[in-house]
Amino acid sequence: RTLLEKMFAVDRDVRKGKLVKHLTKQKKEEYYSSFKILPQNSEKDGPDHIDAEIDRGFVIEGSALAHFLDREDEPLLEELLFCVASNCESVIACRVSPKQKALLVKLAKHFVQPTPVTLAIGDGANDVGMIQEAQVGVGISGLEGQQAVNSSDFAIAQFRYLQDLLLTHGRWNFMRLSKVVLFSFYKNAVLAALLMIYSRAALYSGIPLFDQWALSAFNFVCGWPIIFLGMFDRDLSRVYVRDHPHLYAAGINNEYMAMRTTVRWIILVVVHANLIYFFCASSLSGGGVQSSAFKGQMHGTDDDVGDGDGGGIKIFGTTIFLVLNWVLALKVLFECGAIIHGRWLPFKCCVKNAAEGFWSRTAYTWHGVIVLSIAFNFFFLYTYQLIGEDGASSFSSFVHVTYHLLHTRVTTWLAVLLATTAATMTDVIGKVFSNMFYPTQTQVHKEVEILKHKKKNTEERTVFDLGESGVV
Repeated sequence: RTLLEKMFAVDRDVRKGKLVKHLTKQKKEEYYSSFKILPQNSEKDGPDHIDAEIDRGFVIEGSALAHFLDREDEPLLEELLFCVASNCESVIACRVSPKQKALLVKLAKHFVQPTPVTLAIGDGANDVGMIQEAQVGVGISGLEGQQAVNSSDFAIAQFRYLQDLLLTHGRWNFMRLSKVVLFSFYKNAVLAALLMIYSRAALYSGIPLFDQWALSAFNFVCGWPIIFLGMFDRDLSRVYVRDHPHLYAAGINNEYMAMRTTVRWIILVVVHANLIYFFCASSLSGGGVQSSAFKGQMHGTDDDVGDGDGGGIKIFGTTIFLVLNWVLALKVLFECGAIIHGRWLPFKCCVKNAAEGFWSRTAYTWHGVIVLSIAFNFFFLYTYQLIGEDGASSFSSFVHVTYHLLHTRVTTWLAVLLATTAATMTDVIGKVFSNMFYPTQTQVHKEVEILKHKKKNTEERTVFDLGESGVV
């Protein structure tokens, strides 16, 4: 382990040199062969010792629990019960009352450190107290009524669906929500950082950088890709997660919202804000000499002197707004674990024998980034300009801004290209460096899944080619 691993690796197993779960059995034997095994020198080290790795079970009845739980005169009895139960692989409590079920959940919440996230599952009215006491309650709809379902956070039809609820959908949603939370703070922090950098250039005069209506549309224009990221993102397939249930530990180990992950996002805020602002600063500093040769003042067709120069604060602020929209939209693509391409045309689902419906053929990721974010931003800017031409109003200050910004100033497109590329490359370089030298276990399993998928496709292609040639 290096100092960089200890400081920057998000996965705690990487920092402690324990990332060997992804290795094959042969590689694991080679890895562990370098460690010396100490001989057993006493009976204390034997397999029958109380501390040996032996699976234990604990069974207790409700009548016995009554002597341990909720005893105000003997509070140590609860701690004693928990100490015994915590040293067992499984605990079975039978013939217990609804109150005792809730007290058992409370027991785990009180004595386990750090405080765990408890889950309780039940199918009847006697499980309501337990379900309400746990942080996550799951109700099973069955023959015993709907009381448990009505009191729960999630409802399933059969107990076997709990595996998909936790290992698949629960893991996916925790990963999605973590990205949405971090991305939402990142998005607004970059906007605030741009205003802070600009305020120094404006001598703290209070002159706004962005147009008021453009700023009002910021969350709507830049929010759609984040919404789709939080709805459809998947880092690993359902089958792979089901075959490797230990991947669920990524949420328990706080892999997605670790302090090191948060620090990375904070660094990106500072870097992206400075790159966007200073790459776009030329849009204001150059003034009228940046008019396009094909349109504007240099074309020689404008009757009004100076028309087409467009070096005002509106141009400067809207250029930064445009670049910021592009950077945020592209970053969503890099944060996605799976880009949903869909099938074109999605309306082809109406054809006979089509296996998929319209909603399954829609390219949600690309529609969110290209249509609802980037394209809609251009639509908003042109519409905003046209509304201001109807008469004096709060929209009048934006008249011809979009035209000068996009049609008569080549530096706008140059700033969009350079600033977006620079900000994107810093993000890509950081991700590549992190994934190569300090990968998380989730990243390792992503690569393992891709290799298995490629191997399977190669084998299928080989069998198909042999069948075509008549060998098989």
